[in-house]
Amino acid sequence: MDNDIILTKKHTRNVRATRVICAVLCLEQAMYGVVFAENGSLLQRIYFNSSLVLGVLFLITMVLPRLVPIKAGILYDLFDMVPLGIGLGIAYIRMLNAANEYQNIPTIYLAVLFGGAVVFLLEYKQSLILYSSITVVSIIGSYSSLPLDSSIPFQADFLINGAIAWAVSALSYASFLKTETQRELIEEKNRQLTQLSELDWLTNLYNRRKLDLYLAGFSRYRFAILFDLDYFKTVNDNYGHQKGDRVLVELASILQNTITPHDVVGRWGGEEFLILTHEDGFALAEQLRKKIEVHRFVDDIPVTASFGVTACKNKESVHELVRCIDLNLYQAKQLGRNQVVYS
Repeated sequence: MDNDIILTKKHTRNVRATRVICAVLCLEQAMYGVVFAENGSLLQRIYFNSSLVLGVLFLITMVLPRLVPIKAGILYDLFDMVPLGIGLGIAYIRMLNAANEYQNIPTIYLAVLFGGAVVFLLEYKQSLILYSSITVVSIIGSYSSLPLDSSIPFQADFLINGAIAWAVSALSYASFLKTETQRELIEEKNRQLTQLSELDWLTNLYNRRKLDLYLAGFSRYRFAILFDLDYFKTVNDNYGHQKGDRVLVELASILQNTITPHDVVGRWGGEEFLILTHEDGFALAEQLRKKIEVHRFVDDIPVTASFGVTACKNKESVHELVRCIDLNLYQAKQLGRNQVVYS
């Protein structure tokens, strides 16, 4: 699985959630400037400037990624994550600047980063870009904005904590990839099992079991068609069973290319095939009969087919429906084969 282009609902949701947080922080900074700071004060200007920067950066994260034609790769990740990381870093520094009562600032910083690393599922490069941006902005901002004790290496703590947060995010994403890979393997196995249980192994059409399920709802269709390849035993006897199988495979291709996606076609058994259709049953059967008659099968084996057609309407049961098309098929054979009988 390609880690650069993996897009899942959870992944997309969390990328959007980081933008929502950026927008919320923008509103929060503006609210702090209105509620907690005096009008015209330096603190109010700091809050408003921070809110403005966050708002602009949020808009950039919404617009710039859409200008990149390929939604993957380092350029897209930079457009997507750098403005957001800068915005979150600025907001974080501003909040710490207003919260001087907190003495252990790196611990708070680590908690914020850990929260993001655990909650938001980001691809490796995206999380590296995001946390690097936050860390760099926090370190730069701490020199001028925070009343820190110069004897304590806060900047080093920011760097270490940012690295730890990215490692947590990377481990979270690696776990997600492992789970996602296992899920895809299980889904693929389920698809294979479904094919084995529903499709004929040779023709890749529906098998008898699946046809029985569709027949249970036969009233949803207009017509039922049952047809049989004429003298197919002779084909197997004269050309061999491998060539006979090739004929059936080519026939399946003709059927799939003729009927609509809303119709049902399957191998009823041996050289017999069943169709449930919303189209005109007699016209469809006649169309198939002509196609089979003129088709050049393997080794130019001559192949024709006899068809029995009946309307699904007014049939009381599956048994009655099958009995009608079976009788019509039998009559088509009795009348000389290579024809359609409808009643």
